[in-house]
Amino acid sequence: MKRVLITVFAAFIALTAAAQSPIVQAHLEPSHGILVGQPIRMVVTVYVPNYFTGSPDFPEFEIENAIVVLPQDRPANSNTQIDGVRYAGITETYVIYPQQAGDFHLPREQVTVPFALAPPKSTIAQVPLPALAFHADVPAAARDLDYFLPTTALTMQQKWSSPMKNLRVGDTIERTVTVTATKMQSMLIPPLSLDAPSGIRVYPEEPVIHDQKTDRGDFVYGRRTQTAKYVIQKEGDYTLPSIELKWWNLSSHRLVTATLPAVHFIAAANTNYVTELPPESEPAPIAPIRHRSLWKQYRSRILITSLCCIAVALLLAMIWYWLPRARRRLQAWQERRRHSEATYFHNLQRACTQNNAAESYVWLLKWIAVADPGVSLQQALKRADNPLLTSDTNDLGESLFAQRIQDYSWNGKRFAALLRQQRKDHRMHLSKHQYLNDLNPK
Repeated sequence: MKRVLITVFAAFIALTAAAQSPIVQAHLEPSHGILVGQPIRMVVTVYVPNYFTGSPDFPEFEIENAIVVLPQDRPANSNTQIDGVRYAGITETYVIYPQQAGDFHLPREQVTVPFALAPPKSTIAQVPLPALAFHADVPAAARDLDYFLPTTALTMQQKWSSPMKNLRVGDTIERTVTVTATKMQSMLIPPLSLDAPSGIRVYPEEPVIHDQKTDRGDFVYGRRTQTAKYVIQKEGDYTLPSIELKWWNLSSHRLVTATLPAVHFIAAANTNYVTELPPESEPAPIAPIRHRSLWKQYRSRILITSLCCIAVALLLAMIWYWLPRARRRLQAWQERRRHSEATYFHNLQRACTQNNAAESYVWLLKWIAVADPGVSLQQALKRADNPLLTSDTNDLGESLFAQRIQDYSWNGKRFAALLRQQRKDHRMHLSKHQYLNDLNPK
């Protein structure tokens, strides 16, 4: 009987702990009817009992044949009731752009969640993301195209360096064609054919692509610019062919054609025009051939060329060896600076000054995690021993996670000033402690 009671009690404890474990929920927007190139939002929400003791670490991942835009540190806070237990929530949103038709499966990555299972003690849990999948397709009307360009709006414009009048042989005209697609990355805009009839030489330049994004990384528009120079080599009556670009309208669900009309102009003769290849000159008298050693004739050139090749090879070897290391060091320095205590505190001060309670709470947790690793929010407040700071912190938490909406008196600017003073006092205390250690070495 005693053994049965022990087993039942252990099972009850296990079920209670499981019921109060973090919960991760995720869904796709939209979940079906997805087209290639269309943005898909994956909304991930982490719920924990009581409250968070740090910022959840949402994973970074890649999906084959898709572009994944990671969250940009602007989470949304919430709270809810699950089976009678109060849960606090933080939501992050990923944006996925499928690049070709087919099935896509999201990797089973894990979210690292610090939370207060038994306040004020902090607990860290690893919770996997739910298994999600979607299918991207191309409409039947567009499957015969060499490309697929889905967007809500597309414009195609062109401009010329000079008017298409009074042209003569030898004149050069520059043509610039710009294609802009709304909520679309520029790499999906196909190249345009800037052809010309016989008698005109075309010199195309490298295309320029540009993506305009929001602060969250969403595409506002993609733009492709192509430029070419037309050199008139013969007089005549010319017509440059029209340019067409087919795209799929996401609003009307039909295939649309953007067109630049054909361009007609007349080129007159030019007696002053000199062709690119001048006429051959009269052949010079041939001097008698005298046999000479190739080494003596080209010795200096061979030596100089050899030295130059060796120098270039050494330079390339040095670049090959040092450039990746320098790049990794720069990236590591930028990453350390981005996650430094000073940067986190600056972001916290900015959020408080803007009176943004949600961002202030997130940056407060991140700053404490960097400034005092392993210390929870409650432990940090206890060390600070500042009643005003503790009161304002509680007001901040209540304004975000209270079950009922009330008129709380949390003031972001006052909270920012208290944090600055606390940080200054903490640094002075550390400096004084270090000074005493230097005076009294062990």
